[in-house]
Amino acid sequence: MDRNAALKMQQILQDEVKKLQAVNQKIQKLAEPRSTYMTQLAENEGVIKELDTLKESDKVYKLMGPVLVQQELDVAKRDVHNRISFMKKQLKQIDAQTSDFAKEQVEIRTKIQGMQRVMMKAQQDAVNATLKARGQGS
Repeated sequence: MDRNAALKMQQILQDEVKKLQAVNQKIQKLAEPRSTYMTQLAENEGVIKELDTLKESDKVYKLMGPVLVQQELDVAKRDVHNRISFMKKQLKQIDAQTSDFAKEQVEIRTKIQGMQRVMMKAQQDAVNATLKARGQGS
C-alpha cells in the first residue's frame, strides 16, 4: 500500500471512529429517558394496584398543582391505564431506536476492524519488504 492510500485509509478510519462515537452518544442519550419511563411505569403500576383495592364508595383525590381534587375511581383508573399505555409505547419506541443504533454500531465496528486488519497487514508487508531488501542488499 503506497503512502497516499495509507493516509486516505487512515482518514476513513478516523471518520468511522467518529461515526461510532456519535452512535454511542445516541445510545447513551436514549438511556436516560428509558430509565425515567421505567421508573414512572413501575410507579403507575403500583398506583393501579392500589386503585384496584378500593371500593367504588372510597374517595380518590388527584393532585392538580397545589390542590387536591376529588376524582371518580373509574376515571382515576382510566387515567392511570392511559399513562401506563403511553409509557409502554414510549419504551417500545426507545427500545426500537436503541436496537437500530446497536445494529449500526456493529456494522461500524466490523468495518473498523476490517480496515485495521488491512492496515496492519500492509504495515507487516512493508516491514517484510524492508527486511528482505536489507537482506539482499548486504
